[in-house]
Amino acid sequence: MPAGFGLVVAMVLLISADSTSFGDANVANLLGYLCVWVPMLVAIGVAGAGVARGGWGSALDGPGPAVRSDAAAAGAVSNPTGGFDSAPARAGGGDAGNGIRSRKSLLRLSIRPIDLIWGLGVGLMARTVASLMEILGFGSIGTAGATFGETVYNGWWLFGALLAPLLLAPFVEELFFRGLVLRGVYARVTALGAVRWAAPIAVGVSGLTFALMHLVTIDPGNTATVVVVGVSTLIFGLAAAALALATGRIGGAIVAHVTFNGLVIVPALLGI
Repeated sequence: MPAGFGLVVAMVLLISADSTSFGDANVANLLGYLCVWVPMLVAIGVAGAGVARGGWGSALDGPGPAVRSDAAAAGAVSNPTGGFDSAPARAGGGDAGNGIRSRKSLLRLSIRPIDLIWGLGVGLMARTVASLMEILGFGSIGTAGATFGETVYNGWWLFGALLAPLLLAPFVEELFFRGLVLRGVYARVTALGAVRWAAPIAVGVSGLTFALMHLVTIDPGNTATVVVVGVSTLIFGLAAAALALATGRIGGAIVAHVTFNGLVIVPALLGI
């Protein structure tokens, strides 16, 4: 499964980069991000190629929205993974249409206005829980948050302070954890016949792997930090996965991730 391979490679590379000394902190920061993003994007590309060929990847055609109207359900055809496909394509160009639709449905990469509201709500809720965890673990808010040294407004600052944590990381990580891992696990569990367990298992695996990725470079001897970061990222991962599963799209999860990170990054930039 590309998702599992991408996750393992990303973790190994991230641990290797973290244990290596770099003369330039900006370069180290960039390499740290690339160690995670590149394997994830490769895994997504491989899965997309599988969908285009109509191979194993076509099984990722679910899940769709958790709740559908009777009218919508009446005009849909249930697929093997518990999601929904539109009515069968007509003859003449049907294969091409299905291929394009399958590649697009692989990640459910779409967003609607309601996703902005859901995303902001989930991100705010998760950050509130994370702040409470920081108070319990460290006695104050922001101890495990972002910190910036002397500000130098250049390309490195733009990447490290804004682009990476507020745009690129939320986009890439949600594509992987909620667009590929969530749907892949859901499809596999459903294929085994455990339909009623597909949603909770998929949400759990997506949340756990997301939290694990954020823990691999933390000193295990620092118990307080491990607990605070682990629980905070786990709760966010579970909430984002549940949101993606409920809506059938990852747009809301991306907005939630931007909100979750932004509520740490922005105060740090403002010196709050």
